[in-house]
Amino acid sequence: MNDAEHLNFNDVEEVDARPGIFRKTITMGSIQVVQYRYLPGSVFEAHSHPEEQMTIALEGGLEFDVGGKPFDLTKGDVVHVPPEVPHGAVNRTAEEALTLNIYHPARRKAP
Repeated sequence: MNDAEHLNFNDVEEVDARPGIFRKTITMGSIQVVQYRYLPGSVFEAHSHPEEQMTIALEGGLEFDVGGKPFDLTKGDVVHVPPEVPHGAVNRTAEEALTLNIYHPARRKAP
């Protein structure tokens, strides 16, 4: 059986996630992909969730913290966040940052 789906992020509504942070979400099967757009100076406070996460930096730069370990993410960097590990991000640059986050299984609710 082929239950293939097709969507385009350009057709997905962008919603406010945090002050200065916007998200677009696509869930297919047990996988969820979220595009986050961070304005300069925005902060995504430390949080955790039961889902495993992979974050890919697409544009700009972010200070990303995973369980107290800091990472300076720039275009092309990938970071893994194990389940239940606190993590957060700050955009200290003068440019927007864009990430793609992959969650497995798909989150039931966004933090």
